[in-house]
Amino acid sequence: MRSFHKIGIGVLIGLVFFLGYGLRINCDNRQRSSAVISGAPLGGTQVASNRLDLAGVDIRPLKTLYNVLSSLREHYVDQLTIEDEGKMTYGAIKAMLASLNDPETRFIEPDQRKLLAEAREGKFHGIGAIMSIKQIVRPPSEKDKNKSQSQEDKPKDPVSEEHLIVVSVLPGSPAAKAGLKPGDEIAAINGKDVLPFDPYLNVSDLMKQDSVRNMERPQLIKMLDTEQKRIEDGITMVDAEKLLMSDSKKPIEIKLAAKPPAQPVTLTIQTGEMTLDPVSDVRVIDGNIGFVRVGFFGADTFEKFAAAMKEMQSKRLKGLVIDLRGSMGPDVLAADNMASWFAPRKVMSIRIRSRGRKDLIRIPSANGMPWTKPVVMLVDGSTAKAAELFAASLKDMNVAKLVGEKTFGDFSDTTLIDLADGSAIIMSSGKYVTGAGNDYHRKGVPVNVEASSDESQMKEAIKLLSGSEAKG
Repeated sequence: MRSFHKIGIGVLIGLVFFLGYGLRINCDNRQRSSAVISGAPLGGTQVASNRLDLAGVDIRPLKTLYNVLSSLREHYVDQLTIEDEGKMTYGAIKAMLASLNDPETRFIEPDQRKLLAEAREGKFHGIGAIMSIKQIVRPPSEKDKNKSQSQEDKPKDPVSEEHLIVVSVLPGSPAAKAGLKPGDEIAAINGKDVLPFDPYLNVSDLMKQDSVRNMERPQLIKMLDTEQKRIEDGITMVDAEKLLMSDSKKPIEIKLAAKPPAQPVTLTIQTGEMTLDPVSDVRVIDGNIGFVRVGFFGADTFEKFAAAMKEMQSKRLKGLVIDLRGSMGPDVLAADNMASWFAPRKVMSIRIRSRGRKDLIRIPSANGMPWTKPVVMLVDGSTAKAAELFAASLKDMNVAKLVGEKTFGDFSDTTLIDLADGSAIIMSSGKYVTGAGNDYHRKGVPVNVEASSDESQMKEAIKLLSGSEAKG
């Protein structure tokens, strides 16, 4: 269903994974007739419940599932317990959502749903890394390249599969201490290969090649047995999520993929709990330039950002640097409110939902005097979700300039639906474009001034502010 990375999903490990599923968790009962609003809003938006009005709904799939369950209850060799049926229910839901081949759509068990709520408050579990599931087209092998003139030996279609990629690493986290870096790909955990949604995709790809089909039978059987063992010994994406978000205090061995000729690297990372301060650094640089570091967009980010902005306004400053490098989080409402300091009442973004429906998201009115001096935002490839929507929208309004590297490119919108037993499903439901209509989803936001190192990025930001070129 998706041609490349989720961006939704987004994936924050140490439950930041689940925040990776969307910029705004929402559902409107006028827009989704089969759901009603239930419970407290998450991220300043609505959460749909699972109560259904079956009028006009095709329930034949439910009948099929019920027939299977009834047959098992009647004829299965052992009597099914409540626990057995619970496992089957969860397994059926996981398989149903996995069949969509959409990294942004998945099932969350009750204990994971609780951790999701904690993560929004800045409390994380696991290794402390922000992850994303990316669908990557597998490049042809050197052998295939050398035989490019022969159409018979080439795969019939390009093959893509899911990879677990590190987007960002939380400061001071176990992952940071172990040396995990943005861009790393997790290939195996505790000696088990991380499998794509379709673990047999590689076998299917191989069997399309004449060079494999023409193998001697013993050689072919050996190759298939090796692949089967790899799959049987592997770990699914869902199980990988659970393991990486564990707070068991037990070490996890992670193998990172490497491009030849480099060799894979293995890291041992201790899991645990950590708390992230969304606004962690507020200071003045060179006597007249304000600096505010926003590391995460969550429940109390706007409140802390507002306090920092009031401090900045009380000083005689020439301009402001907002550091969004490595920043992400699901709370678009926080981004909307933060933007009120710079562009009140302007159109922040447009949410494009299923079936072409569009919602105009307007920035709230300012609570006090807006900031009118030049603004520079520091961004990089780890700036994602609410953070990059904040940066992209203000850039497109000519309110701020961006310095650093192109952002991650996750402008997805997802809907979270709570179920009666405390579990939930998250589904892909749309994407955001900026108020100016620019679509940066899966592309990333280009910067005004490119700079790669931390030192050069700060120098370029100060240079822009010193020359008063940051705005307009």
